[in-house]
Amino acid sequence: MNRIVRIPAILLLLTLSCCAWRWAMAQSSPMPAGESLRVYGPGGPYPAMKECAALYSARAGIPVEVVKGQPDLLVEAVRSDGDLFYNGAEYMMDDFLAAHPGVLDAAGVTPLFARRMGIIVRAGNPKAIAVPEDLRKPGVAVLDVRLENMAGPRHDPPQGLPGVALSVVTGEQGFAAWKERPDLDAWVTYRTWHAQLTDGSLFLPLPGAEGLRSVVAAEVIGARHPEEARRFRDWLTSKEAHAVFVRHGFE
Repeated sequence: MNRIVRIPAILLLLTLSCCAWRWAMAQSSPMPAGESLRVYGPGGPYPAMKECAALYSARAGIPVEVVKGQPDLLVEAVRSDGDLFYNGAEYMMDDFLAAHPGVLDAAGVTPLFARRMGIIVRAGNPKAIAVPEDLRKPGVAVLDVRLENMAGPRHDPPQGLPGVALSVVTGEQGFAAWKERPDLDAWVTYRTWHAQLTDGSLFLPLPGAEGLRSVVAAEVIGARHPEEARRFRDWLTSKEAHAVFVRHGFE
């Protein structure tokens, strides 16, 4: 009796394994040994993108390498061997496309997931900051990241925000400065940076749709692996990928 029961169970396991193998093979195209899908983009979304790449590689059997850097400094590398490029917000992708025509497939720009903007303040909020207008108070030292383009969300006056104590180029530089400069009181940025802090700082979200910006991705024109790039880009919009992004502070 036991043999009769076990044989169908074994056959069922073999059938399921075979189906799973066939599904995986159908989802991916062979890639030459030693090559990988090359994905480029800035540092803000990098932790989520890197985890997604590892998960997708395990699922599809295709190596995916994510390289981070300042977008305008990545152009030659993207042209040389890039397959997919992501950017931290729609306006950043628009700027990239305008400055470097012919590098990315502009018609195929795909929104991924949104990041909430807000104000990072020190533990306990000693300067009693609640809204962007509070950044104009005397004695409030503000950190500015130029690539993040936060003048609008900060409600800067026409002459600029007088309390800017430090201005850097990239979010990674801002993240380092926030940790190294306790004299900085506030940083209007993305929740994704706050998710990486362990200093007890608080995140005051900017509400509504105006407080959201979406990370976007586009295929590289003349990519070495266009089909694989397209599959990975499409997978990045899935529920499985979304769960990864949420763990890194996305919505």
